[in-house]
Amino acid sequence: MANNRLANNASSGGGVTGSTGSTGVGASSSNATAAANQMNEHVEFTVKADEDLYLTGASSTIRRVVAGTNYSCLMLKTQRFSSLFRHYAKYHGLRKDDLEYNFVNPLDNEDTPESVQLQRNDTINVRKRRPVDSEERSGSVSIPSGTDYFTAMRNLLDNGEHTDMIFVVGTTAIRAHRCILAARGIFFKEEFRREIASPQEGSEGRIEVGDEVSEGVVRAVLEFVYCNRVPGIVNFTVDELLDLLSLADRWSFRDLKRLVEFELMCLIDVRNVARMYCATEEHSAKRLANACISFIMDNIREVTGDTSFRKEMGRYPHLCIPVLKAAADLILDGTGGGSKRQRTGEGGVGASSVMSDT
Repeated sequence: MANNRLANNASSGGGVTGSTGSTGVGASSSNATAAANQMNEHVEFTVKADEDLYLTGASSTIRRVVAGTNYSCLMLKTQRFSSLFRHYAKYHGLRKDDLEYNFVNPLDNEDTPESVQLQRNDTINVRKRRPVDSEERSGSVSIPSGTDYFTAMRNLLDNGEHTDMIFVVGTTAIRAHRCILAARGIFFKEEFRREIASPQEGSEGRIEVGDEVSEGVVRAVLEFVYCNRVPGIVNFTVDELLDLLSLADRWSFRDLKRLVEFELMCLIDVRNVARMYCATEEHSAKRLANACISFIMDNIREVTGDTSFRKEMGRYPHLCIPVLKAAADLILDGTGGGSKRQRTGEGGVGASSVMSDT
């Protein structure tokens, strides 16, 4: 039958009348006036399948409704949509709880045509219900951690895809992406601008690092550029950290430079303080310089008695002036350098030294 009655007649107020592929509406009353009044309280609309709808079981799956199939319905304007949900599933041989319905918003059991402003000839879409996790159900969706982001950026660096420049370290070429380097540091942004303005054959997209630093140190710089972190930096030697400081200063990565300075502060001891202090002159590392001076003052006898200290300071004699000034300040304060500051780790320098230079 082209216009099949599918539920209790809508005029009874308790059911839904519908037909497949038809917009016709049945009326049980023979009284034309009564029928017209009833129609004012009803709304005719279409339920359309957004996708193929299946009855799924452990043994087999049966397609019940083909995507795009229209199903005409008639409901009271104040009737709850729970009646529609029950009727549609029963007529098509589907489970009610497997389906979800959407108008301009998802429809709930307690909604009515009137409450959602459904009008004549509007369309409601039906599809298989999507699973809702506990966070969405409670209305609080947690922000995912940055692990996936950092992994993706690390993979981008490691796999070499879409790279457009290289760092040459001795005989090794390390590939990278200009856009990321330019976004992370002013040095490379200006360097690439100069390349565009004055291209030179053979040098475009090529940064000569030399062989004074290791490949691992250059990769550590790039790790910071791509991922904003240097895994395992606490295991770096003083020499590696000083090389890292050199590149951070050379390429104007201020945040990396600050990180390396802090790691070096934690490793200051009698044997290396002079080397670190002299490096601060070459790389404008003021925080590290202050920490070295503080350490020298706290350990003045041991430091000045070390031959490596005298040898290193011989290269930068003017660096003795800040040390002498700090010693004079201690004498004027009456402390005489007798009390030592608290340090972090073996041979490290205290947090007071780290925070003194902002």
